[in-house]
Amino acid sequence: MSLEQAIKNYSHAILKYCYGLLCNYHDAQDAMQETFCKAYAKRDTFQGDATVVTWLYKIAYNTCISVLRKRRFFLAPKRDERMDAVVHDPDPFIGGALAKALGVLSPKERALVYARAVEDMDYAELEIIHGAGAATLRKRYERARKKLQKFLEKEGY
Repeated sequence: MSLEQAIKNYSHAILKYCYGLLCNYHDAQDAMQETFCKAYAKRDTFQGDATVVTWLYKIAYNTCISVLRKRRFFLAPKRDERMDAVVHDPDPFIGGALAKALGVLSPKERALVYARAVEDMDYAELEIIHGAGAATLRKRYERARKKLQKFLEKEGY
């Protein structure tokens, strides 16, 4: 598959995924572009043990985690800051209440919830992306869902 075809087929999905992790549209755009640059540079290392889209998600995940580390934002922002950001910068992909709720999750939890709930990835794909076993990922996903549920119930949803 050519780079042009990969961008055409997967850029929107990768952008949404990056946004789900970074909670900032401009950072997500940068991460998406960097993901495709890395994929192109490492195209000879693709071994076919995963699908192309799973491979791209793994690169996107690692890119987003690097962005978060660079800006010393590995943990979720403080609730008040996130609430203000959501109010002033509407999420182009996720509704307001859910965007606020996602602010209580860590980036790793957001990545897992987004990939599982929104992108409907199975645990075999998630194992490749996150580098953890399916049982571990199932448990993390359930914990993250409970956090979201608790927050949304507290907010009256």
